[in-house]
Amino acid sequence: MFRIVLIALFSLVLSACDQEQHFSYEQPSVPFSVPSQSFMAGTASRDITPPPGLPRAGYSLLSTIGEGFRTRLTARAYYMKDKQGQTYGMIQTDLMAGSRILLASVADRVAEKTGINAGNLTITATHTHSSPGQYLGSEFYNKHASNKAGFDPSYFEFLSKQLSDALIEAYETQVPAKIASGKREVWGLTRNRSIQPFKENENHLDISESASEVFHAINPYLYMLRIDGKTDQGDYEPMGAFMSFSIHGTSIPRWDSLFSADLWAYFQGDLKHKIERELNPSRPVVVGAFEGTHGDMAPAMPYKQQGFIWSRHIGSALAKEAWTLYDSLSGQLDSKVTIKVASRHVNLSDQAEINDVAICKEGAAGTTLTAGPFEHEIPFLAWLPFFKQGSQRWFFTDSCQGNKLILGGAWLQPLFEPVDTFPNDVLFQVIQVGNLVIAPLPFELTAETGFRIEREIQASYAHEGQDIPDVMVSSLANGYTGYITTPEEYDEQYYEGGHTIYGRYSQPYVTEHLKLLSRDLLTQGTVQELPKQWDFNLPIHYFVDPADKPTVKVRKLLSIPRLQLAEVNQEAFWAFDWQDVPTAYINLHKPLLSIETSTDKKNWNTLVQEGIKTDDQGYDLAIRVQDADAQKAQYRAYWYNPQFKGKGVWYRFVIQARGKNEILHSVAFH
Repeated sequence: MFRIVLIALFSLVLSACDQEQHFSYEQPSVPFSVPSQSFMAGTASRDITPPPGLPRAGYSLLSTIGEGFRTRLTARAYYMKDKQGQTYGMIQTDLMAGSRILLASVADRVAEKTGINAGNLTITATHTHSSPGQYLGSEFYNKHASNKAGFDPSYFEFLSKQLSDALIEAYETQVPAKIASGKREVWGLTRNRSIQPFKENENHLDISESASEVFHAINPYLYMLRIDGKTDQGDYEPMGAFMSFSIHGTSIPRWDSLFSADLWAYFQGDLKHKIERELNPSRPVVVGAFEGTHGDMAPAMPYKQQGFIWSRHIGSALAKEAWTLYDSLSGQLDSKVTIKVASRHVNLSDQAEINDVAICKEGAAGTTLTAGPFEHEIPFLAWLPFFKQGSQRWFFTDSCQGNKLILGGAWLQPLFEPVDTFPNDVLFQVIQVGNLVIAPLPFELTAETGFRIEREIQASYAHEGQDIPDVMVSSLANGYTGYITTPEEYDEQYYEGGHTIYGRYSQPYVTEHLKLLSRDLLTQGTVQELPKQWDFNLPIHYFVDPADKPTVKVRKLLSIPRLQLAEVNQEAFWAFDWQDVPTAYINLHKPLLSIETSTDKKNWNTLVQEGIKTDDQGYDLAIRVQDADAQKAQYRAYWYNPQFKGKGVWYRFVIQARGKNEILHSVAFH
């Protein structure tokens, strides 16, 4: 979800700040096939938490610069190969969206070794609005997703390496495997934030005015693919799982300045801990989740109660539902499964029509986009005529943009937002793994858009006389290209319609492409229609301040721990300050902070609560930069929801070594 709150002059100023850089990636050859005697799979993960200084993406100009993190951002890789040698790679990320340039870069790094190229690789996202931007393959969203503009080559290179390393490790650790897939309805944790457009859909005209309808007008399906791997003893144990669910990653408010995985941290983390506690596998289980058709789906938290308390409540509740689904798949695990992959690159401007369904050849942002969606409205604009929800053009509506009021007007908008800055390259994919079909798309899809795509893909299977599969339609995969609403929803011109940049018929157009691609998958087998080369010209900007590599010790304590009592919608916490290396060298993607406990202040051990270490790999420790220069920085450590066991039990913060700076302990407290 983005809000482009800017005027022409400000856009020009933002654009003028960056120098442009060219990036080019040749497509690796068609993946090689090496048959095996069994279905194979491997899993791995990497930390992608950024350094302080990068803008948080998702809330546009109302967002903040990331000053640290509370829950880590992670990339989780899944490698699979069937007996015929067909391979597929899935990388789940705790990011705002996938990225086509990131897909191209990762494929370039891994293709020669793994047989994975951009056609049989999918990069998905949780769409957490507390993750960094500035890594997308589109100038438009590198400019407008956050409160700063520009593509950051440094963070992009870091992301590309971490994702590639995860997929290569998954490939190298592959073992004979069994998989099972399924879905489960989950109610009460999401609600429709845009009910007025939803009830205009021709198949939902029976929607009433009841307040409860927002909890019914949703996509309730949680999809899962479970992977178990063969052990040295010959039995099978949990290896990993990935899931898709339709819920916006907006449970943490826009004014927060810490990077986090939003409610997805608890969703993924709680399920991982549950699997490991209940089934005791010999190695860590890799559990990832990503967006479904969430465009009009909001977390069902109390109005104006965003924050970590409700984020945890909803994420943990989702994890309980996921465990029920995961456990139910135990008896369905099977190694006799095949993989089918179809990928087709389409330039929306050059190929704006398919089967008599046409979209606009040029993207355009609507005025209602700038006002923001329900619960995240922009002050003043949300009530201003021509900008507020439902604002429409009533004359000259027969163009491809229909009744959309174009921000700045059809003539002025291209002056401050050239049409070639909008993303117009899309990779359509249809992947079948066993009984599950995955349809990853680079748009934010509304729930009804997803249902219509699902039905057409299933109709393609019926047309070819195939068993009807479950269809996991996913948003924000492999890139970001705005929203897609149904034509009926588009005509209402709420936020989601204003952000459907290619016009009224975007949903029928995309649906036609996926219907055709799924039929080609069934009749032709593997489909690989990719350009020989992907080119990107992007204005660049480095966001992490340059610093001197520390040559002397700078670490020292700056304060004693102090307790902040809980307040309304705010957890209690202990905090203390210390001085350390500059932000460019703090390496937040590596373990840094933990809590130790003692009963005599001499013998200390890492605090363990409910079988889980209290460290920065979990939910309740956070790090924030307070001040920084080229030689050093001041940081603050937080321990939220602290434990109290009486005056005889002591605690202390532990800061791991960085460079020449040895391990540091805070003053003991209780």
